[in-house]
Amino acid sequence: MSHIEFTPITGLKRIEQIYDPSHVLCRDDMIWVFHYIQQKVAQEDPALLDLSKPRLLHKFQCFGEVTLLLLSRSWPNDLDQERMRSCLMEVMHGLVPSCGSQPEPPI
Repeated sequence: MSHIEFTPITGLKRIEQIYDPSHVLCRDDMIWVFHYIQQKVAQEDPALLDLSKPRLLHKFQCFGEVTLLLLSRSWPNDLDQERMRSCLMEVMHGLVPSCGSQPEPPI
């Protein structure tokens, strides 16, 4: 597996790319988000402690959904792309620096 960079500049650029609806998501995007979240958990990021239990449960549900899409044999179609983007946005919500006008994902 390739080395994943988490510097503020490369991280913000990657996050903006994932949030961009014109960007076609790929497996590397999903894996990057997984590593980013794993790093936040390992660092015991205080932002995680500020999240409500319903938000944490919803994040976990979305994390699982994206994981299953990643493991599936077929690659997501356009509808799945939007659902996958929505899930990735939810998983990262509250744990990423503000980048432009990110819509807040619903719980």
